[in-house]
Amino acid sequence: VIMVTGGSGLVGKAIEAVVARAPKAEEQWVFLSSKDADLTNFDSTKAVFERVKPTHVIHLAAKVGGLFKNMKYRVEMWKDNIDINNNVMECCRIYKVDKLVSCLSTCIFPHKTTFPIDETMLHNGPPQHSNEGYAYAKRMIDVLNRSYREQYGTLK
Repeated sequence: VIMVTGGSGLVGKAIEAVVARAPKAEEQWVFLSSKDADLTNFDSTKAVFERVKPTHVIHLAAKVGGLFKNMKYRVEMWKDNIDINNNVMECCRIYKVDKLVSCLSTCIFPHKTTFPIDETMLHNGPPQHSNEGYAYAKRMIDVLNRSYREQYGTLK
């Protein structure tokens, strides 16, 4: 079972469209939206993992709001996105998910950088100040994935 968090968002809908065009009988896909679970809440996240029992997770879910919301609600953007990522990754560990793929965001890259840019440059400087709360929370997905892999041997 492949579970997609953020399944009602732009990337989630694109993946759903690709899957629908070439379905494979051996694959079962579950596309979650915020109506299915409050991923900022551990018990709600755990309940959806218990119900779906995913073997693979594509983690796209995030609290988003655009530039002005990111600027006005920095703390909430940080906290909610950190909670979402922590809860999803911990449930992946608890439920022994075989593979987790997480999606980051372009705003995570350093504001002052050289081009072309690639993912090895992710932590080479601070992001644009206006997106700081959201951007740093998204960056931490990279750190948390690596930490889970190194400490628990999971989330490969």
